[in-house]
Amino acid sequence: MNMERMPSISLMSRLWPFLLVLCVLAFVTFPTLEGIVTRWVKWDESYSHGLLLAGVSLYLIWRKVKANPVAPGFAPVWVLPLIACLLAYWVGGLIRLQALQQLALVPLLFAACATLMGWRQARWFIVPLGLLFLTIPVWDFLAWTLQVITVSVNKFLLGFFDIDFEVEGVFVYLIGVGTFEVAHGCSGLRYLLVGQALVLIYGELYLSRLRSRITLFCLGVAFALLANWIRVFVIIYMGYETNMQSSLIEDHENFGWWVFAGTLVPLYFLARQLEKRDDQVVASQDNDEKQDHAKPAGKATVAVTVVALLGLVTWVALPDKRGNIASEPEGYAIDLSERYSPVFGSALEGWRPNVLNPDRVYAQTLFDRLQARAGQGLGTTYYLGAFTYDYQRHRAELIQYSNRLYDREFWIPEGFFDVENSLNIPVQGVTLKHRVSGQRVHLGYSYFVQGQWETDQWRAKLAQVGGFFSGRDDASLLISAVACDGCEVTATLAEFIESTFPVILEQIDQEVVRSDR
Repeated sequence: MNMERMPSISLMSRLWPFLLVLCVLAFVTFPTLEGIVTRWVKWDESYSHGLLLAGVSLYLIWRKVKANPVAPGFAPVWVLPLIACLLAYWVGGLIRLQALQQLALVPLLFAACATLMGWRQARWFIVPLGLLFLTIPVWDFLAWTLQVITVSVNKFLLGFFDIDFEVEGVFVYLIGVGTFEVAHGCSGLRYLLVGQALVLIYGELYLSRLRSRITLFCLGVAFALLANWIRVFVIIYMGYETNMQSSLIEDHENFGWWVFAGTLVPLYFLARQLEKRDDQVVASQDNDEKQDHAKPAGKATVAVTVVALLGLVTWVALPDKRGNIASEPEGYAIDLSERYSPVFGSALEGWRPNVLNPDRVYAQTLFDRLQARAGQGLGTTYYLGAFTYDYQRHRAELIQYSNRLYDREFWIPEGFFDVENSLNIPVQGVTLKHRVSGQRVHLGYSYFVQGQWETDQWRAKLAQVGGFFSGRDDASLLISAVACDGCEVTATLAEFIESTFPVILEQIDQEVVRSDR
């Protein structure tokens, strides 16, 4: 009886440190994990493969553990990488940058396990854990680049045919036929993620040399991109030939997966060739694996204690994600009547920014009373907007996906410029053109984050780190705009900013900053 229980006791003695560490990490990062799993179960999005790939990752981990039994210990050299990962996760929580927290998860998991196993054991789990990177919903940042590349490739291919077309941004105009938009779903992101996953799994199961794995990975990426380019080209070409009546236009999703499956056939034969070349060295590499198996010298109990303490400290230091969001924002009491008068509506030539859940708002279209009195008419119309968050929290933050300076469906940027002004406030200018009417609107905007001015979104995000020590929590978008014919845009915007921004800043100081003191 005792002899029968020995294997299970030995297994638990090796397993319990990892289970405790995983529980601690799950507790600390639960909100982030919850958000990731929520994306996995949205079956019509790019990350619906998440649950399946997580299961494959567990299988590969079990396979490695079976081939190389793991002996837990304590490798103190991995405490510093663990602290770095926890610090990155904390910074992501501080500045409300969910992508940074998500990116830190897999390195955090690996560093925690390496603290228990040491490098010689942990290195066998790089690929099984690395697969989880492909399930983290941060790859959307590649979508726009992939869209632009897809449009460029198809522009090149269409040039070989007698087709009258024009390309503007991600839109392909077939003159006299119709218009195709290479949207987010046409970027090929799904095929890229699935293709990477397949070649990584194949390499882990059947390839023994690093060079072969890298070669196969590059081939997998190339074939995944090629599949999407072929798919988009065929759809556009068939739309042209059938005067937009082809069934492929409506059924483009299924068609894309068939094309992707077709590219897997040559990829498989190339992978088999790499596998055959590696067969000669498999035995020697297996021997090396057994020789390199080494347990860290320290005690596993110490490692678990260190990971738990660092994790709990991080959890305590994380800002509270909870916060009330008002159904309607408060309005700023801004008086500009000495020079400007309001125009009906809060949109300028159909344009206005999209800002989600601000605490305080001022948004008004204006005209210059001095120009009107001088008989210059209302040829120049202005827009002034101030959107303030008293403090940033989940779904109520200055830089978030839902906040847009303009609607990309209707407006395209024509040019960017700096708006120099006597206030010494950095202001970024951009000229927008309406896709249909051709109307132009000129914007000048700046982010005011916890007392610091920024014009770049990433720097505005990072400004929250410095603002953490400034005693201020507020963040605002100040945006001005002008629609005019023949005016000097930069000078007109600068004059408007110089006469209006100080009034807004005074209101922010009175209603937000002083009220919190």
